[in-house]
Amino acid sequence: MTLKIQKSGFTIVELLVSITIIALLSTIGVTGYQAVSRGGRDALRKTDLEQIRSALEIYKSENNRYPLAPTPCVADLNTSYINPYPKDPKNYKYCYIQRSNLTYELCAHLENGDTSDACDAANKCTGKCNYVLLNP
Repeated sequence: MTLKIQKSGFTIVELLVSITIIALLSTIGVTGYQAVSRGGRDALRKTDLEQIRSALEIYKSENNRYPLAPTPCVADLNTSYINPYPKDPKNYKYCYIQRSNLTYELCAHLENGDTSDACDAANKCTGKCNYVLLNP
């Protein structure tokens, strides 16, 4: 009488190959998701700056000058011009720098942008600003 041993299951090599493939695909998926999320937050920041720009232009048309900047990163806009004042999705600052009664800069930090500081140190804006809008 002969006994036959029946092998069932996977070998260690097969398991390691399948685990490696799953890990690689998971890494690619997570990295892609993070890049898309950063891009979405950057698009929101650009939209927020355009809303602030529109409110500043409305303010200027009514007051013949741009509002004062009580702090370097906040424009003095009441709720009749913009409600609510936009907030960055990751709590960075939107910078408003009044250069004169008729000129200003709006700055924001983009996650997918250059890491250099586009806003100079004189404006005392906190955080790295690498996206700047100038008044038209």
